Parts: sequence; C-alpha cells; structure tokens
Amino acid sequence: MSNKKRPSKKKSSGNYNAIAQEYKSFASASAGVGSSSSKPSSKGITEERLKNMLNDPSKNAPQIASLSSRIKVSNGMYKRVINYLSSILTYDHMIYPVFDNPHEVTGDMSEMKMAYAQTAVFIDRLNPKFHLPIFAEKILTNGSVYLYKLDDSKGVAYQEFPISYCRISYIENGVYRYQIDISKISEKNVSDFPKEVQSAYSSFKNGNKEKLKDGKWHQVTEKGVAFTMDVDVLSQGGLSLPSLASSLIDAIKIENAKQNMESDSELDNTKIVHSKIETDDKGRPTMELPVVREYHNAVKKALPKGAVAITNPFDTKGMTLDGTGKNGKFALLDKATDQFFKGTGVSAQLFADDNSSSQALERSIQVDSQWLFSFLLPMFTNYYNYELKKATKKKSTWKIKFMYVSHFDRDEAIKTAKDQLSFGGSRLEYLAYTGMTPLEVANVLVFEQTILTIDDFMVAKQTSHTMGADSEKSEEQGRPPSDDPTDTTVRIKDSE
Repeated sequence: MSNKKRPSKKKSSGNYNAIAQEYKSFASASAGVGSSSSKPSSKGITEERLKNMLNDPSKNAPQIASLSSRIKVSNGMYKRVINYLSSILTYDHMIYPVFDNPHEVTGDMSEMKMAYAQTAVFIDRLNPKFHLPIFAEKILTNGSVYLYKLDDSKGVAYQEFPISYCRISYIENGVYRYQIDISKISEKNVSDFPKEVQSAYSSFKNGNKEKLKDGKWHQVTEKGVAFTMDVDVLSQGGLSLPSLASSLIDAIKIENAKQNMESDSELDNTKIVHSKIETDDKGRPTMELPVVREYHNAVKKALPKGAVAITNPFDTKGMTLDGTGKNGKFALLDKATDQFFKGTGVSAQLFADDNSSSQALERSIQVDSQWLFSFLLPMFTNYYNYELKKATKKKSTWKIKFMYVSHFDRDEAIKTAKDQLSFGGSRLEYLAYTGMTPLEVANVLVFEQTILTIDDFMVAKQTSHTMGADSEKSEEQGRPPSDDPTDTTVRIKDSE
C-alpha cells in the first residue's frame, strides 16, 4: 500500500469556501448604487395620526394649529387658499347713530355732526381695514386668535397671545372672552405680557391662586378678545380647530406624493458605468480580485454625482428607468390636489385650473363669500359695536355696519347702491361701497366742497344736453331754430 497522503477534502473545501466568500464579498460591493434615505411623513405626522387627533379637538387643538401653521409655510396651495379667504372681503364699513325714536329726533344737530366726526375718528384708530384681514388669516390658520388691546393717545395696537396658553371661556353680546394659563408663563417671558397678566403671574408665584380658575387660569379683562369660526368651541373645552382642518389630511397626501416624485426624478437621472472583468474559458476572472476592486473603486471616485459604477464578469445591458411608474405618481398627485380643493370647498380654477366654466367659478366665489358673510363679519361687527358702546356710553350710541361685498363683486354692489339712490337709498352706504371710510366721508367731502370749492374748478363740459342761453331769455335756449322746420315742429310750436 502506498504511504502517500491523499489531499484533505476538508482543506480543499475550506479553500473553496474562502474563494467563494471572497467572490461574494466583491459581488456585493461591485455596484455602489447606495440606498436613498427614506423621508418621513409630512412634518412628522401621518395621515392616520392626524385623523385620530381631529377626533379629539379638546386635547389636540394646539398641536393641530401648529401643524396648520407649518403646512402653510411648505404647501403653496394651502397658503393660497387661506390668503384668498382672508382677503376676499373688502371690509368696507359705515357708522350710524341709534335713536330711541328716529321720528322724534330733537336737540342740536351740530352736536350730532360733531359726534359723527368723533366716532369716525375712533373707528379709524381701530383701523379695521388693516387689522381684519390679518385676524381672518390667523383664524383660518389656527382656528382662533387671542388678542389684547393696547391703546394710548397715539393709537391702538393688538398683542397676540400664544394659542397653547389660552382657551375661550364665554361669549357675551356676541364677543368671545378668554382665559390664559399662568402656569405656562416663565420668568423669561413674563415681561412680554401686559401688566394685568404680570400681576396674575406674581400672585401665582406667591401662592395666591384663589382668583385663578383651577389654580392656573386667569380670566383676561375686556381688553382681551378672541375670534374663532368654530361654533363648537365652548363644547370643546374652549379650544377650536382650524376651519380647513380636514383639508390638512389632503395637504399631507400632496406632500407625500411630491416626495415620491422627487425619488422618481433621482432614479430617472441615474447613469450606470459598467466595467467588464475578463474571464477564462471556465468563467474565472483573469485578474486578481484585489486588483479588480482597486480599479472599481477608482472608477467610483471619478464618477460625477448621479452616476453608478458596476464591475462584474457579465455582459450588462443598459435599460432606461426614465418614467418608470411616473404616470401613476402624477395621477396620484393630481387626485390628491383635486381632493384638496374639494375638501376646502374652494374652486381650483382660482389657482390656474381651467377645468370648470366661468359660471362655476363665479358661483364658487359667491359661496365662499356667503360663508364669510355668515360667520366672520357678524363676529367682527359685534366686537366693534362693543368698542363703540364703551366709547360713547355717556353720549349718543353709534353702531358699525360692514358691507356684505367682496373684491370680486364690488362693481356690481356699487352699481346697485347707485341705482337705489334715485329711490331714496342711503348715501352713506353708497360711499361705503365705493371704499370710503367714515373718516374720509366726514372730512374729504366737506374739505372739497367748503374749502377747496372744488365744483368751481371741476365744471362739467357742455354738451347738447347742457348747452343753452341765459335762463332769463328762455326764447333763446336750445339750438338755433331751423329755417325750414318740419310739419311736426310747426304743430308743436303752434300748440305752445
């Protein structure tokens, strides 16, 4: 028998496993495509979580308001809808006195004229045409706005309190009042609040909580006013949801669809550079794997962004991925966008969508305006009437009236008001529809007529309707008589 040792199968198997492992390791590193980082849901809140939050507004209203504010920054459609609804109204207004018996008005009329002028100045200090669009935008974005009136001899300003600090406590004469959570105020920001809140904070820190509701809620005086369009606010613990809260789900869908399209765009622009490894007749590489790996890594470093290096012994066929799944992504985005506008109730045609008729667009604007006429203007009217009542409580009572008109139908409203003048319609209403404020009415018209005597300079040009002779010479009025009058003219002259 031969004493020669036979090759160890275990050793041969070990070498084979080592070579196979080396090939496997190289194959896994031969295509450095890299994985794109997954993007979270819009603003870290999923659609399902938002739906659950909307079901419990008494707990989640501040978080939903914060989400609405963030989405308004990133989602152009959501922001445009809010801007459109908050600025569609003209906020034109007029003031008028309240008489016990309008048919028995007595007293010095000069005092009434002075009262009108002073009331016009007071309303102008409150500056509704400037503040109300801002208030409306905050209401639509956050669901409510908590304001504190600051006034002095120079003017009136409104300080806004954080939504997470406040809750509406009651409504009186159509005006919402609110409370502020003193426990959320700190030494760092207490100086930012009015003296009233600072005093409440000092009492809270000293342990005097008897005047605080539940030991932390301070009832803000009547200098504080809250606005909201959520009619269920008092049944929700004083917290309100944005009017477009349900559309936030669609806004998140749009953001997610856009993110998917961005991923597709990266895939569409990816280029592959293939380096083939030479092999022998048995399919084994003719170059050492460490050398091949060095070549592969050198190619990877030299490639620009968006290019991928692949090194293997196979014939690689280039296939374009441009447009793969893109039609579905576009359809998803279009569907989400369409659902968003349906959810807001606003016509997409307002924002460069031409899929509907002009009549449908006009009707959509009327519906949007009517919603604001029904909920927004009465709330603002109640607040300004409260301010007027407080300012004139020792004198005659005055009220404000906001015109139910938008920028889209202002011309028609002016025409209607002008036509009503011939039937005894209100001149003040007509002037309000044209955009003049009470202060402008009280000063501009008087200044033009009594000081500038503007009618002396702006004389109407003569036409065939205004031309004529001196009124004392009536026989010379009108156009010169014809040398050859018609039979009809002769009969008319004879009958005179």
